[in-house]
Amino acid sequence: MLHAVEAGALLAASDVAPAECGGRGPAPAFRYEPASGAARAVRALAAEEIVPAVPAAALVAVRPGEPLILAVRRGAVTLNRTVTALQPARPGQKLFVRAADGRVFAVRYAEPGQ
Repeated sequence: MLHAVEAGALLAASDVAPAECGGRGPAPAFRYEPASGAARAVRALAAEEIVPAVPAAALVAVRPGEPLILAVRRGAVTLNRTVTALQPARPGQKLFVRAADGRVFAVRYAEPGQ
């Protein structure tokens, strides 16, 4: 683990990094949730803790509650607005977001720079 993760948190690519395996960990670290298609920590995970490999397809890029910048392009004009993710997502997936005015709508998530 690159940093501590609370029990119940969705795991993101920014949480994990490859490491040499020193053997079996003390207890299961995550579970896969078919409904969301994501891995969730089943217990608190400490920074530097070695856990079994999490399949890359089960790691999210966005967690619920994270602020995002929504960019809308029309010709040469780009409008940006801050929104809050309401569900987990990976690049290319649609997710619901909430704008500052409380409006909820669906957008397609793309990594910054795409």
